[in-house]
Amino acid sequence: MNGSDLLRPIAGVYGAAVRSRLELYRRGFFHVRQAGRPVISIGNVAVGGTGKTPFTLWLASELQHFKQRPSILTRGYGRSGRGSLLVSGGAEPIAAAREAGDEPALLARALPGVPILADADRVRGAGRVEALFPDVSVHLLDDGFSHVRLARNVDIVLLDATDPDAGGALLPAGRLREPLESLARADLIVITKIEQASPERALAVALRYAPGVPVYGARTEVLGVADDRGEAVHPIDLPPGTVVGVCGIARPDSFAATLESLGISPTETLSFNDHARYGSFRLGRILRTLEETGATAVVTTEKDAVKLEGLLPVPIYRVRIRSRVVESSFMADLLTRLAQKPS
Repeated sequence: MNGSDLLRPIAGVYGAAVRSRLELYRRGFFHVRQAGRPVISIGNVAVGGTGKTPFTLWLASELQHFKQRPSILTRGYGRSGRGSLLVSGGAEPIAAAREAGDEPALLARALPGVPILADADRVRGAGRVEALFPDVSVHLLDDGFSHVRLARNVDIVLLDATDPDAGGALLPAGRLREPLESLARADLIVITKIEQASPERALAVALRYAPGVPVYGARTEVLGVADDRGEAVHPIDLPPGTVVGVCGIARPDSFAATLESLGISPTETLSFNDHARYGSFRLGRILRTLEETGATAVVTTEKDAVKLEGLLPVPIYRVRIRSRVVESSFMADLLTRLAQKPS
């Protein structure tokens, strides 16, 4: 019997609790609250690794092209404080990564003009954004599929083409935070990372658990490498043996594949847990690796770069990626649904 088999009884209890909570909301025992603006939820049924942040960046930018003024409501996972925190007022970031969490800090830097607020209570967060920025026309509920307390006009669920069923087991035996049958609540399903794997497995999952729900594909695009100032750097300027790779993401193998696609060969790559904080222990590991290998720079993800700024005595290069839905009809479908009554 392996470790996952031992955890399956706990996963069964967890799954029963998830189903009971959703049923209580469905029957009206728990009240669903509505925001003053339409809400688009972006989420998944698995823990991490589906490309949610690059997709959120793309969608916020697309909404701006369609004359919308989006805000982003996020929990701010991994941030140091609690309560409601305005991460960006729409001009430049207000809060640092340690205060806001890595993903909100990344979003704030990449999306000037978009108000971003971190609050575990998304209903309260929506109200505060609307009070501070009355011209906001739509909220993006970041990682919001399981946050059913806030009504949404559109539920977008992401499926990773490389691992669409997340191993098929609920936490803690697997990576599913909700049963796959929860996909039936989705309004739109987007299969991400279709450049890395055929979408056929993910299409089969969608067809089985969410028949009739429109399915789209999204491709992850590598925009390039940027330096500390955000200026583009040609990967050829990072020859083998001069850099150490660092990442703290759910799927470190995807970071390694991206570096390989860019022709970057780190002398060593250090992988930490998702949303890792860079305290003295992890920084010590990085510094020792730099010393042992003779490397003179670090190459990392955008999410990690916002946390490492100012903490290392060497240049930090960040790999910039974005996600893009390949079907041109996606935005028309989304905007049509956005005008409908929230659920």
